[in-house]
Amino acid sequence: MKKATFLLVILTVTFAAFSQDKEYQTIFDNKELRISGMGGPFMQFTGVAGEFAHMMGGGGGVLLNDFFFGGYGLGLTNAIPDYVNNNTNNRLSLGHGGFWLGYTLFGEKPIHVSISTLIGWGEFGITQYEGYYPFIRDKIFTLAPTVEVELNLTRYFRIGAGASYNLFTGVDEHLHGYKSGDLSGPGGFLSFKFGWF
Repeated sequence: MKKATFLLVILTVTFAAFSQDKEYQTIFDNKELRISGMGGPFMQFTGVAGEFAHMMGGGGGVLLNDFFFGGYGLGLTNAIPDYVNNNTNNRLSLGHGGFWLGYTLFGEKPIHVSISTLIGWGEFGITQYEGYYPFIRDKIFTLAPTVEVELNLTRYFRIGAGASYNLFTGVDEHLHGYKSGDLSGPGGFLSFKFGWF
């Protein structure tokens, strides 16, 4: 009888030890990981074919602490004549979109630095003076690293200004006479970001 009682006590203690609540851990329930979102319009001031170019667009993404990833779209807004082919009645067109990746350094400070990159695909073309769609179209790849100084105007709104470099590859010079160097170049960057920072 003593052996049975002793065995019962051992089994009860062992079962109680294994049945205690243990903290269940997951990847995305990490208390130190803050997930939110942001987005808004941005613009570039750069050069295309030796002329001033204003690119307008926007993007949005998911914020994981100070890192963000999402998508963007950007297009040329001002008229640039086709000087390379000596046809100033025609206009250049340029647009691209894709992935937007970045990191904010010391985002909790009122003034801080943000580093990002636009990685996308798009189209460079030539449009007739009063036309809406290019009659010459060339598929291109874009890489545009950007550095901004951001200001936290409110808890939910940031404005940033900085510099970027547009690198266009895959440009077919035989198709329209323009080279990658005619489209690529440095520029200014201005962004308006709304979100839960």
